[in-house]
Amino acid sequence: MRIELWWFTACLRLRSILRRSRVEQELDEELQFHLEHKIEEGIAHGLSPKEARYRAMRAMDGLEQRKEEIRDTRRIHWLTDFVDDVHYAIRSLRRSSALTAFVAVTLALGIGFTSTSFSGVDALIFRPYPVPHPGGVVSLVSTSHDNSFDNFSYREYLDIRGHARSFDGVIANASLGTVGFSADPAASPRARAGMMVSGNYFRVLGVEPRLGRGFRDDEDQAPGRDAVVVLGPDFWKNEFAGDPAVVGRTVRLNGRDFTVIGVAPDTFPGMQIFINPDFYMPLAMARVFSTNPRKHFFEDRDDRELSVKARLRPGVTPRQAQSDLALLAKGFERDYPQLNQNRGAAVHTHIEMLTRNDPEASPWKFMVFAAILALSVLLVACTNVAGLLLSRARTRTREIAVRLAMGAGRFRLIRLLLTESLIFACLGGVGGLAVAYGNLSFIRSFTIPAELPVTVPFRMDTRVLMACLALSLLSALLCGLAPALQSTRTDLVNGLKAADVDVPGRKRLWARNVLVVAQVSTSLMLLMASFLMVRGFNRSLAEGTPFLKDRLLLVRFDPRLVQYNEAQTQQFYKHLAERVRMAPGVQGAALTENPPLALERFDAVAFVPEGFEMPRDRENFTSTMDTVDEGYFETMGVPIVRGRGFLASDTPDARHVAVVSEQFAKHYWPGADPVGKRIRLDKRAGAPVKIIGVAETIKYRSTMEKPIDFVYLPPAQHPIARMVLLLRSSGDPLQLVKPVKDVVRALDPNLPMLQT
Repeated sequence: MRIELWWFTACLRLRSILRRSRVEQELDEELQFHLEHKIEEGIAHGLSPKEARYRAMRAMDGLEQRKEEIRDTRRIHWLTDFVDDVHYAIRSLRRSSALTAFVAVTLALGIGFTSTSFSGVDALIFRPYPVPHPGGVVSLVSTSHDNSFDNFSYREYLDIRGHARSFDGVIANASLGTVGFSADPAASPRARAGMMVSGNYFRVLGVEPRLGRGFRDDEDQAPGRDAVVVLGPDFWKNEFAGDPAVVGRTVRLNGRDFTVIGVAPDTFPGMQIFINPDFYMPLAMARVFSTNPRKHFFEDRDDRELSVKARLRPGVTPRQAQSDLALLAKGFERDYPQLNQNRGAAVHTHIEMLTRNDPEASPWKFMVFAAILALSVLLVACTNVAGLLLSRARTRTREIAVRLAMGAGRFRLIRLLLTESLIFACLGGVGGLAVAYGNLSFIRSFTIPAELPVTVPFRMDTRVLMACLALSLLSALLCGLAPALQSTRTDLVNGLKAADVDVPGRKRLWARNVLVVAQVSTSLMLLMASFLMVRGFNRSLAEGTPFLKDRLLLVRFDPRLVQYNEAQTQQFYKHLAERVRMAPGVQGAALTENPPLALERFDAVAFVPEGFEMPRDRENFTSTMDTVDEGYFETMGVPIVRGRGFLASDTPDARHVAVVSEQFAKHYWPGADPVGKRIRLDKRAGAPVKIIGVAETIKYRSTMEKPIDFVYLPPAQHPIARMVLLLRSSGDPLQLVKPVKDVVRALDPNLPMLQT
């Protein structure tokens, strides 16, 4: 019964709001009926019509007063007042159209840019992984004595997966790089990028394929046995037009037939931020399929190429899981001391992985800094608007004084003025959505040069819309509160005498002074923060990137996409470099495996340096490496500070040579000349490698990177199949695309240019 009564009452109140004029008319008619009935009763008792009407009105306590009592019983008086305030505010703002437009645009810019910042913070921090219960997913990393992070080898991954008790499941993935793909086995291959994942990848993450199925656990146990593939959602839509019959089809990857077993859901772009793989395949296919030869991938414990993540068991914290993983790392060091001396393992959340270039930085600092910058932009906009509204309030002194004199309460007037601010904020919120949408579309339009398809995960969704709504309400409060408080402190006598203009005294200037101070201080803070960020970024670039970054064109190739063998591959690169160097507009050309600062993963090389006393518990050291030809240092502008760079005469039959970075030389031969020293490369055939030069240390992976040891090797002596052609142009580098295409077409019309 109570529910029925509540529902009946709610419907009546809703009708009073939505059909207000009709309800008021019915109220007038009903009260008029009762009034006339009482008048008739008075006349029947011998009263004159005038006297009967007078007594009837007194009996009903006045029609207007009775109407107010009836309205109060509906308990929607506050809402009707708000509707009246909205109507009045709209009429008032229409009379000041120029001010309204300026305020709306100002708030739209502030709300729009703040919403854009929220979208980025939300994508990077609050919603890191597009999987169910993302808070339970953590990253597992191998650590060294200098607190740097590394991946795990396949054998280490199996040990963690089999012995760690803190996790519901442990998954691994590795970049497959660019491969030749054809939907029809008879068609010519095209360049596509994929990811190798463990068989339990989708199951542990809780990702249900949109079509078909994911991998089974046993599909990554027998190398080369299970030639199956799961397509990415965007790749499925673009390549197969969203055909639901794609499951079961045969596609060809690098000349090998694969069966499509499923399609990943739209909500799952992958576990690596900014990276959206075209397809996934079992990790066990690495030996027979990968474009990077991994002959020892499944056996070598120091071939650390796997990115490992895990899902925590219910009730287990990352700190508890860290203790569990640390015990396993101690076991690795005990059982394999040569490979794991001073190495450990760590469990990191997503936000901690974001700060991996500065392990000492608190993850919360990043969040606080991003939030402060975003809100500061909105605060500047709000203080600008508040100043305008405060100036506008000076012209309304007489209006406010009259309302106060007629009995309006101060709180009631503050509500009226805040309603006007709310209208401003709503207009700014709508404009802010448009600004945020434009910003996000512009950000997503950026093309980042990388081997894997890089996407920006910022998007307009329900969370961003709700954030925009919250920012609009916040801006209404920030913009309107100070002017409302100031305006309602009007002196009635002076206000009523004023001719719609108020010249405030010194005591009335506090709000304006506060707004001016807030606006100036916030603007200065933003300027200083922007200046420090730009200066720090420029200093980081200047200190670690002496190479020339302007007028540079990058073109990727992988001759194995058209089934080249090693000899044919090297012959192709030799002729390619020779011919493009003669093309008009080319100031320099070089070949490299990984360009610096191009979001690539550099390989590591194990070595033993000559004349360096090895610790008893170590057999070798490791260093980051790259394969570059004789034109690399000149084309990139990396100075050779000692010795020489590579020459065309550094052939496979010549003495094997290497160039090392200054950091490498300081580390292993401090105070000595490294030129002429030798290092023995682990698992590479031939005599020890002679160091012929020292190159200036640069930043390879990130502008935040600390100086690292680095070794350069010539491709003629250490063949690489997938390489990048670097071209230095005398003008616009895009003008070199056609000459390069002509050269490649002349060498092999079937070989694709993977990326420019």
